[in-house]
Amino acid sequence: MSPKHILLIVIVLAIVYTAYDSAFIVGERERVVVVQLGEIIGQDYDPGLHFKVPYVQKVRSFERRVMTFTEEIERVLTSENKNLAVDFYVKWRIRDTVDYYLSTQGDEQRTRSLLTEIVENDLLAEFSKRTIRQAVGDERNEIVAAVQVQANQDAREVGVEITDVRIMRLDLPEEVSESVYERMRSERQEVIRTLRAQGDAAAQEIRSDAERERTIIRATAYSQAQTIRGEGDARAAEIYAEAYQENPTFYSFYRSLELYRNSLGSDDLLLLRPQGELFRYFNPKASDSAPQP
Repeated sequence: MSPKHILLIVIVLAIVYTAYDSAFIVGERERVVVVQLGEIIGQDYDPGLHFKVPYVQKVRSFERRVMTFTEEIERVLTSENKNLAVDFYVKWRIRDTVDYYLSTQGDEQRTRSLLTEIVENDLLAEFSKRTIRQAVGDERNEIVAAVQVQANQDAREVGVEITDVRIMRLDLPEEVSESVYERMRSERQEVIRTLRAQGDAAAQEIRSDAERERTIIRATAYSQAQTIRGEGDARAAEIYAEAYQENPTFYSFYRSLELYRNSLGSDDLLLLRPQGELFRYFNPKASDSAPQP
């Protein structure tokens, strides 16, 4: 290849690169500034094709969309000198491209560090005005609203707008949580002991009432039984008297049998003469042939 051909190729390549470096395209999701020797000479171009001076001017592009990051504060001191751990997230976007570039050089990580410091300082200030109960309760939304307003004012200096700040989690530090949980367990145990003592007292009272009622019922039943037994004995005596009046001889014989049965055991032997008075009731013939008095 001749020197003329090489020179021609170099010239063509230089023209192509110059033409390429003279134009830039802005997307709908981008913010663009044109920098010449460290000085911004153009900003906020509309989406589409634009031109610049090649080699001298440089294009820097940034996100137009809302961006999000999350952070954690390990210790936040409340008004009662209690520590809290706070997780939060921040949504932000570029408000002024020139201020943003001058403050951060377009470094997103540096911007995140600046915004984290701003939001953390505002959160610490708001939590220091409130107790744990207030921070966890109804005033949590007030804290977020106040932080967003104050953080937005501070973020304007770096050309950034904070669109939202939210607290994702509020928690006690681990060592504090253990002591809190232990105190809660102790309180629950005390409540359990109190309830158990009240239950035992109620059970003892119920048992006493039941025992007293049982005693009264048994006494009433015994009294009724004695009355019924007395009435039964009286009726039995009346029946015995009526039976005696009907047949005194048989009644005397029956009483003799009862006396023998109660006096003699099963192994005792009793011998009686057949002509005795006892057998007269079992031997009709002997009764008939017996001499009349």
